[in-house]
Amino acid sequence: MKIQKLYRKNRIRFTAAALSISMLAALPGCSAGGNKNAEDVSSSAAESMSETADESTPEDTSNTTEDSSAQTTPAVEDITEDTDTLDDTQRNSINMLNYITVLTQEISDSKESRLYLESVYSALINNTYPNAIDSRTQAQITSMLDTLEAYRMIAVKRDRIEYIYEQNQAQAIRSAIPNPIGLLSAVKSGNALQALASVAYMAVDSVTSYEAASTETELQYLQSGWELDDSEAAELHTSRENAFNYMVNMVRENNLPGDYSLNEESVQAFVSWKNNTNLVRKIAWLETNQSVYSQFGPYWLTMARCYYDSGEYEKCLESVDQYESIATRIFRKDTDYAEILPIAILSAKKVMSEAQYAETAEKYLTAIMDNTKDSHWALRYFAAQTYLDLYALTSNPEDLYSAYQIAFDNVNVLVDKQKTLNAEYLADIQEQKAADGATDREKEEIDQYNKLRREERKTEMPPKSEALYVNCELLFALAEERNISEAEQTKIEAVLHENGEPLFLSEPLDRHFWFHENQKNDTEEIVVEFDGENLTLPASCLMEKPSITVSISGKDSLSDWIISEVKRPGDSTDCSEFMAVFTSETGKNYEYEDGDIITIQVIPDPDRPEETMTFTYKAAAVKQFLLFDSIDFERVESK
Repeated sequence: MKIQKLYRKNRIRFTAAALSISMLAALPGCSAGGNKNAEDVSSSAAESMSETADESTPEDTSNTTEDSSAQTTPAVEDITEDTDTLDDTQRNSINMLNYITVLTQEISDSKESRLYLESVYSALINNTYPNAIDSRTQAQITSMLDTLEAYRMIAVKRDRIEYIYEQNQAQAIRSAIPNPIGLLSAVKSGNALQALASVAYMAVDSVTSYEAASTETELQYLQSGWELDDSEAAELHTSRENAFNYMVNMVRENNLPGDYSLNEESVQAFVSWKNNTNLVRKIAWLETNQSVYSQFGPYWLTMARCYYDSGEYEKCLESVDQYESIATRIFRKDTDYAEILPIAILSAKKVMSEAQYAETAEKYLTAIMDNTKDSHWALRYFAAQTYLDLYALTSNPEDLYSAYQIAFDNVNVLVDKQKTLNAEYLADIQEQKAADGATDREKEEIDQYNKLRREERKTEMPPKSEALYVNCELLFALAEERNISEAEQTKIEAVLHENGEPLFLSEPLDRHFWFHENQKNDTEEIVVEFDGENLTLPASCLMEKPSITVSISGKDSLSDWIISEVKRPGDSTDCSEFMAVFTSETGKNYEYEDGDIITIQVIPDPDRPEETMTFTYKAAAVKQFLLFDSIDFERVESK
């Protein structure tokens, strides 16, 4: 399957977007975030729903749908009154029932993506609220997990996809807000927050999510094996039968109003229209059929998103309010709700007074923090930036502190990711082995992964967790803004630099995240080799994509330097001993002349051009065998 096709399908999927594989893993409160794993989960819910639907005759169900299409949109007040008679157990059962039913349909409609199966599997395991599960639902979910387990990706691919997605997400954030506290100056426009909110909806399996993939080979590896074969898809399809039985039993046992449970026909219609790309038509259909879906939480989140996209910000906020009024706790963390709140905050900013906006934003920010996990760092980063926005409006130091605390907590969690990357970089490659009983596909994917890692290792530069990087930038900017105490500075350094050790193996990068003096390396002490076509530098002095320019006596310039090899002497695990070799195609054919002065400028981090390292060489002609002249290069002291 072409990745473009995957993108087109998934950018409009039920779950608007995920912040990561782990973020998708949260059970979608609105609808399912992926399409495959959801099928099994939906099956369970569908069973419940089917039960409810069964309480009415097919004719009644059909009439209800048709009538709703002809009716005017019911008032929110009327909907609320109709549901006041339900007790908490019934409302919870309806939410779980409808959730699983829609999940089943989403899976059925998106059989190509194993990513979705991954998300649903993780959601069922990690994010289902235990108190919302009765014995029948437990049995249904257990059955679904057994089915889903057979279609999961191999662990190394799951980890790889999550890492690449997170890297790209962080890079998108840096592009949105180059200045970590830029909102203090850009607060009036709201553009920075809008850009950040769009990052929150970056689809995990879209093309743009993998722009951070270093090579086409890596991208191909990520793509391969995403689709299910025909037999696997057929197996998932049969789960809908179990879903129907689950629905019928749930409705009967909990005495649920049949009109509040969604039958398969209404679910199919909702999923189809939710994925419709014509915003005007989609809103019109959703509004017309409000009575059918009034007790279905994802409907209101979908409406909120549609209204925001159409610039109807007050209706967006009303839809979020309606979701809050009918939602019950069926998830540990309502991630779908948390993911919609950035646009609710932006809508409030558009239509409310500054005082009203500040109050509303504070409420939603609390909800974001309550409904996200440590792994949802991007949503929490948005929350920190929103607190900065509030601080710029109100000058309330508590808002500045809240932003600071979120950034600190994000950094504290993400440090371990960088340490893991460092350990893997310094050690020999640990090739993966297929587990006993692995399928041929799994064995092939592991072989492909091992081959990919061997190729990467040849030119691999010191690693950098982009997520940690953007949060460190924000933390240090906020620390400066708050003028934190010496004790607080020491605390942050203890988190980042345990026992005074560097956090990033790249010295130019690590140097930025110390409060106390961290002496910059003297370029004269750095070991450099230059022969006209090859330039060798310690890998520890560089970052992944340094900028290198070689000027020859002010007359010519060579800038096409690319990494060709990273030499690792012996069994060394000291990054400073790893030597990165860069090659210039132009340099291979360049005719240096006796007396040429070669000035080499290396910018380790292109985002910080002020930190340029300069090395100077002089070309000297030498005789070889009394017949042929050649050019040697002698390093001279830089001026």
